[in-house]
Amino acid sequence: MKNRKAPRKMEEKKVIIKDDDQTYSCQLTDISATGLSVSTWHFIPTYKEIGVLMEIEGRKVPMKGSVRWSIDADLSKNKNGKLGILILDPPPEFLEYAKKITGK
Repeated sequence: MKNRKAPRKMEEKKVIIKDDDQTYSCQLTDISATGLSVSTWHFIPTYKEIGVLMEIEGRKVPMKGSVRWSIDADLSKNKNGKLGILILDPPPEFLEYAKKITGK
């Protein structure tokens, strides 16, 4: 996947994921200019489009994302579920925040 070379930074913060009519609170674990990863107990299949809500500089920033990889907590050896999310048309606030966090 070409986005794997994007600079990443570990960052912990709450992120809200909306999957159809369900909303889940997740923990941000990693961020880059192209997307983020979150830990969650909720499995969402790959390539599904989801809503992402993240607080940036005191503002709640709604975004759309596409799940690029998913680890089901029920099937994981260490029982940690995670999602890798590509942010679709990232808003300037997200890009600035990712740049500030990663330094790139």
